[in-house]
Amino acid sequence: MSFENKNLYDLLGNDVEDDSTPQLPIREVVKNTSSSKKKDVAPAKADPSRSKNKPKPTGNEGALKSRNNNKNVEAPSSTPSKHYKRPFDRHSRSGKADSGKKVRQGWGGNDKSELQDETEGLQDAVEDLEAESGESTTEAVAPKKSLNDYFAELKVKQQELDGSKNLRKANEGAEEKWSQGEVVAKQQESFVESSVAKKAKQKSQKEKKFLDFEATFADEQKPFRSESARGNFKRGGRRGGANAQGGRKPSSKATTADKKPLDDKNFPSL
Repeated sequence: MSFENKNLYDLLGNDVEDDSTPQLPIREVVKNTSSSKKKDVAPAKADPSRSKNKPKPTGNEGALKSRNNNKNVEAPSSTPSKHYKRPFDRHSRSGKADSGKKVRQGWGGNDKSELQDETEGLQDAVEDLEAESGESTTEAVAPKKSLNDYFAELKVKQQELDGSKNLRKANEGAEEKWSQGEVVAKQQESFVESSVAKKAKQKSQKEKKFLDFEATFADEQKPFRSESARGNFKRGGRRGGANAQGGRKPSSKATTADKKPLDDKNFPSL
């Protein structure tokens, strides 16, 4: 079975014709030039005889304008240098040469010397190991002993050490000359004796003085100020008469009389 794409619209047919008319090509317009020059012809060169014959500058003006025109003058020749390089300049002229050890250890020396040293060192190490193994086999085995025997040997050694010690007793070998000593006090000589004996000043001890005072701690009484002292000036009158609000408190004179006086009973001193 083949899978092919089929256009089903072709079965209907297409009878529509294209009504568009074909377009004509665009015509190029060429402008006529008014120049009298010929095409494809090189222009004539200028005639030097017809050009302006301007005289060349002379004197100082000519020297200023032609100072860079020195192509005809030869360049100055370089003088030969007195210090020229000698042949074999890279060779040393100090007369010193490297030692044999320096040559052997440097580049291009004998590389087999290191290998020879390694082989000799390996042989020495093998000989040392063989000697140590032979000594370990020939070592005598230490005799075995019990713990009591070991402590007995230590005790004997300690007694030998104690017997060899000669300790000096107290005050042994003391000399009598050190016991018979006298204290010598150094006396200072006075070259010029003073006529007046200087007395040492003795400061008298200060005695503490206590101040006794009686202190009373109380609030200050505020002075009574009458209405006359303030000018007796009031704005307006009272509402509803003098005692409209149920009476007033007694004056301050009556209250001060009822207060208890400040004495030791009411306010004891500290």
